[in-house]
Order: sequence, then C-alpha cells, then structure tokens
Amino acid sequence: MRRVKKEKKEEPDITLSRKMLSDARVIARGQRIRDVQRLVAQYGGRASRWVKKSSPQFEVAGARFEYHWYEHHGVGRFETRQVRVSEPWSSN
Repeated sequence: MRRVKKEKKEEPDITLSRKMLSDARVIARGQRIRDVQRLVAQYGGRASRWVKKSSPQFEVAGARFEYHWYEHHGVGRFETRQVRVSEPWSSN
C-alpha cells in the first residue's frame, strides 16, 4: 500500500507583537483549561494561576488568524500557536 504524503498548509509568518500581547484576552483560566494538569506537570506552577489567552485577529492574504498561548505569572508563556479563525455565523 502506497502512502500519500499530506502537504502542510503554509501558515503566515507574523510575530506576536507587544501590541498583540497588551490587547490579548483571557479565554480560559485555571480548571477551565482542558490541559491544565499537563501544563502543571510539564512546566510547574499552580493550576489556578494558569491562563489561556488569545490575541486580536489579524489578516494575511484574505484569511483571518489569531494567536493562542498559555501563561503563568512567574513561570512564563508557553505553546504559542497560530489559529485560523473561521467566518462568523450569519444570523439569516
């Protein structure tokens, strides 16, 4: 059986700027973070102090993206990744 290699989609090369960090919003905190126990085991800190954040949306070549990452004051910022944002639901 022959394997077909999937091509990875090209993600935009935008860096997380100070402006994006200052305008970030919290999307989950503490036990509401699905991976909080893994974060505590891997990076340390208390589960209640971990937060998952999201940057403002930005557009590249007609597609909208935002960054998501985990933060813990005193431990650091980890696992930053770009997430493609789908089109908003229409109310029609």
